Amino acid sequence: MGAVKRRREKVRLTTISYKGGHCQICGYDRCIEALEFHHLDPTQKEFGISQKGYTRSWEKVKEEADKCVLLCANCHREVHAGILQLPQATVVEKLGELREP
Repeated sequence: MGAVKRRREKVRLTTISYKGGHCQICGYDRCIEALEFHHLDPTQKEFGISQKGYTRSWEKVKEEADKCVLLCANCHREVHAGILQLPQATVVEKLGELREP
């Protein structure tokens, strides 16, 4: 494994751990490849963590991760489809943090 690939994997694992290591809706934690970052306020999104985030500094990734909740792939799709809703406490808490100066 090359240095860049190792760094990306390390940043991914660190970010998933930082966000709790499990889906915030159902608690899924069996396969980290099935965990994704959902931006609570799409207008605050600077970059997709999974797409380009792992090549950025930890501080930039952490800043972006603070705008997100960790969801499993199934719950993430259902949130976007309008089938599931994020727990209200999670949304209120996170959006409040985003709007603080």
